Amino acid sequence: MRCQFCERPAWYRCARTGVFVCPQHAKLEVVAPREEARAWSFDVRPTTAGDHPHLRELALGFWGETEMECFESSYEVTDLPGFAAFVEDQLVGFLSCAVEGDALKIVMLNVLPEHQGQGVAKEFLKAAEAEAQSRGLSRLVVATSNDNLPAWDFYQRLGFVIEEVLPGRIVEYHGGVEKGFSGIGVRDEIRLQLLLPG
Repeated sequence: MRCQFCERPAWYRCARTGVFVCPQHAKLEVVAPREEARAWSFDVRPTTAGDHPHLRELALGFWGETEMECFESSYEVTDLPGFAAFVEDQLVGFLSCAVEGDALKIVMLNVLPEHQGQGVAKEFLKAAEAEAQSRGLSRLVVATSNDNLPAWDFYQRLGFVIEEVLPGRIVEYHGGVEKGFSGIGVRDEIRLQLLLPG
């Protein structure tokens, strides 16, 4: 799916107009809460080896790569455990994670624009939290970028707090500043955490 204003992949759906946009053409504005959109019926389950080609396609569509650099590590997201969401056997999103120390690290979480706002990402986090607790881990952590304001909003509404800011880390990973959400320069890695009960 392509942005309505350019040929870049669409990451978001405009809540007012329904058009699909890339991060550079997405804009923030203050709006009142809206009624929940009609939700599709979706299933979330652990990923399997058979899902890897589809996860790869989805990661490439969003990021143009399947290797993510965060938490001072490089991860091949299609090789990591995680969860996938399906609507009528169509993959609509996935979460890849890694267990390190006392934390379950969310390495990638993406939902196709036409299925955003329907609770898929929240279900991913519930599944990740249950997985972390079953392993006796004490927290969920996620790294995002300084420009990814929708992710900041999403995670903080679910109880995550900013744990650490690493200025210039993404520039180090990618060798320069790229334009991100709303044209903001992507520079810094922002780490958030959710402490788990118990």
